[in-house]
Amino acid sequence: MGQRDTEIFPGDQQGREIAEKVSSELSGAGHQSETSHDDFEPFVPETSNREQVTIASQQRDIVSMPTRKSNRRVLIVDDERSIADTLSLIFKTQHYEAQSAYSAERAIEILAEWRPDLAIVDVILPEMNGIDLAIVIKANYPNCHVLLFSGHANTAMLLEEAGRKGHQFEVLAKPVHPSVMLERASTLLQSTEEPLYD
Repeated sequence: MGQRDTEIFPGDQQGREIAEKVSSELSGAGHQSETSHDDFEPFVPETSNREQVTIASQQRDIVSMPTRKSNRRVLIVDDERSIADTLSLIFKTQHYEAQSAYSAERAIEILAEWRPDLAIVDVILPEMNGIDLAIVIKANYPNCHVLLFSGHANTAMLLEEAGRKGHQFEVLAKPVHPSVMLERASTLLQSTEEPLYD
């Protein structure tokens, strides 16, 4: 992977600090980051002082991921362990169940046993690439959402090849701020009322 990845996810020993910082930012009513957007802010009408405390509490609940999604499962697939583990930890702080896989082959093993609701997959992986893995997921687990992410130049070529075979996937460009990843994951999972497993 490129230099940009390590700037966003510095390494295993800093992963927990990143996760705690992101969780703290997302839990605050005034969350802002370089990649945040004004339209993510909830609308707050003019109120009396007594009502402001209640609304501030509601704002925190809106900005953070809802606890009703605590039973949603997310699989993170990236051969860079620091990225996979940090993203997994961040999703856990937002009340998701999360696991990491460092190869497509290991991801397939986890899928058979664990059945995630969402797989977040790096495109460039050793052996089987992330797009081929995404095709396997959609063929065998059609209700599992797939979100790809990549910063590699070859991604466009791989996507074109998959498109010619009738496969279309959403790709987020690295580096991706964790809040953007969480927002997109939440949106994808809103289309599924119940988790995919018993």
